Amino acid sequence: MLDALRDWLLGLMTSALNGFDSMLSSATGVLTSGLGDWNSVVALSSTLRPFCYTIIGICLLIETAEVLSKVDIIKWEHGLKLGVKVVLSKVCIDIAPTFLQACYAQAQEWITSLSSGGSTLGSQTASYLTPLVGNVSGFGNILGMFLSTFIVLMAIKICGLMVQVIAYGRMFELYVYLVVSPVPCSFFPLGNGDGGGVSRITQKFFKSFIAVCLQGVMMIIVMRLFDVIIGGAVSGTLAGIAGGGDANAAITDLVYTMLLGAITLVMAVVKCGSWSKGILDAM
Repeated sequence: MLDALRDWLLGLMTSALNGFDSMLSSATGVLTSGLGDWNSVVALSSTLRPFCYTIIGICLLIETAEVLSKVDIIKWEHGLKLGVKVVLSKVCIDIAPTFLQACYAQAQEWITSLSSGGSTLGSQTASYLTPLVGNVSGFGNILGMFLSTFIVLMAIKICGLMVQVIAYGRMFELYVYLVVSPVPCSFFPLGNGDGGGVSRITQKFFKSFIAVCLQGVMMIIVMRLFDVIIGGAVSGTLAGIAGGGDANAAITDLVYTMLLGAITLVMAVVKCGSWSKGILDAM
């Protein structure tokens, strides 16, 4: 009976920690995967073009009005600038999906080169816990260990799930950017009011998309650093209990060290989006 209870506790710890690794591996797989539905996204994006041509016309009227309010006489240079911007708007709408795909492909190359296939720290920690759980004796001790670690183990698994959700959320965000890309490109004619310049809306759109691509690179870097930094913390915890001592305390220390790392990982992954936008001034 006692051995069965001990095995059940060990199985719970192993399942939670291996599940955490599995979810990080799944998140890595999402980040390293390509845009498989590219043709469908481009086809969906093309349905917005008639509306976007209307926006181009409206923006041209607004820009013309801005020019008229600033100058007494419209020169041919003003008309040339406006005409060129209208042509560039059409070209921008046409080539935007290809340009965005090229940006994503470059980020994907960096992500693939940095990826290590996911974390194994959870399974390593589970292997460290196996002999320690074997040293726990007495029904009361095992029950107390279960009560003190169950919520922590579930929290670790939830942290892995959150990282996975953020990775999937990034893919959804990329697809949305690709679908709506003609809309911000249609605002291209809006400039500085004298016929020149490029719309801030269009500039910010491309910066934001590149920032989302860069977000994936940062997420991979953060997950690699997680293994290095928290792996060192786990090793330090093991060194501290190598001389012997209470098995219950040793197990609790290891589990809470993993929880600390998991929470820190989630916070860092969440911040990757704002970090990448801050770097590219896309806020």
